[in-house]
Amino acid sequence: MLMKFKNFIFNVLAVSVAITVFVACDDDNESPRPEGDKMQIDAYVLNQGNTYSSIASSIGCLDYTAKTATDSVFYLQNGVLPGNTLQYGVVYGSHFYAIAFDSNVLFVCDKNLKLQTSLNVSNPRAMVTDGGYVYISNYDGHVTKLDTATMSVVGTVEVGPNPEEMAVANGYLYVVNSDGMNYTNNYANGKSVSKINLSTFTVDKTIAVGLNPTKAVADASGNIFIIAMGDYTAIPSTIQKIDANDNVTDVAEATMMAVNGNQLYAVKVETDFYSKCQKTYFSVNTTTLERTDNILSADVEFPISLSIDPSNGHIFVTSHTWGQNGPNYSATGYLMEFDATGNYLQKYTAGVNPVQVVFPDNH
Repeated sequence: MLMKFKNFIFNVLAVSVAITVFVACDDDNESPRPEGDKMQIDAYVLNQGNTYSSIASSIGCLDYTAKTATDSVFYLQNGVLPGNTLQYGVVYGSHFYAIAFDSNVLFVCDKNLKLQTSLNVSNPRAMVTDGGYVYISNYDGHVTKLDTATMSVVGTVEVGPNPEEMAVANGYLYVVNSDGMNYTNNYANGKSVSKINLSTFTVDKTIAVGLNPTKAVADASGNIFIIAMGDYTAIPSTIQKIDANDNVTDVAEATMMAVNGNQLYAVKVETDFYSKCQKTYFSVNTTTLERTDNILSADVEFPISLSIDPSNGHIFVTSHTWGQNGPNYSATGYLMEFDATGNYLQKYTAGVNPVQVVFPDNH
């Protein structure tokens, strides 16, 4: 059984912030406080925090050369917190974009996290970029189209209930519709993917998929992969492939994934949240669907997210720490870095509940 982490901490209240420079766990040297454009940023780390412990959301950065992680860089650069319930971030062109769900806000920063502008966006859930636009899924059942040249909303289209992640392929935007707020009715309307024609920004087709889809990625060949999370009890969380002809194929059971080229990396987590947490790490060739198991050389306590750095193929897994009574949702989490073949490289301390690692496009 896997709880839906984003719904578990839906209402992060940003009332405190720890401004700390964290050093990678196997390095005893301290890192200097970042100073504007002098920072080396190889990745951004989005931390949701925890409302029940009055811990704020934060955005930190990784420096591969110094082997350091610095938390709360957004706050250090701007003197303000990055909203309540950080949800998702992307890099596009010269800007870094981040959305905060409960604050209904989109932050637009330069690549050093200096705030350029912010926009009101209704219940933003996830983002994807293409052709000069940022597309934002809104939990009220819409997708917003943002023109990055003018930083203005230029379109909105209605999709299914409670849309989550999106992916772009073959001139289309694929949006998973989770119906996540309808959990008491077993996500009855959460069994579809909306296929949006990007040239007209209208829904061309609704594709039937598994129950409660929340995640979506596209491979280099134009295939879409989603994860239908099921009901977190009897119906398992399953990766499904949608090809260019909209055929849907079950691939494997998993709870998180990331893609690099035509290789899909995945983790399956089975937990009771108290004493059991079993993990399976594997990869799948997206064209042949050939599977390779045991791809990582070291275990991660309680995985939250999986990301691939496209510049070098390195694999990043974020995690909660595991305490005496299960995962500690109020303690600082961490990231583990592996090379492209799965060999362990580095462990970094992160903020509380690190939900995403985002990579610049020019490093």
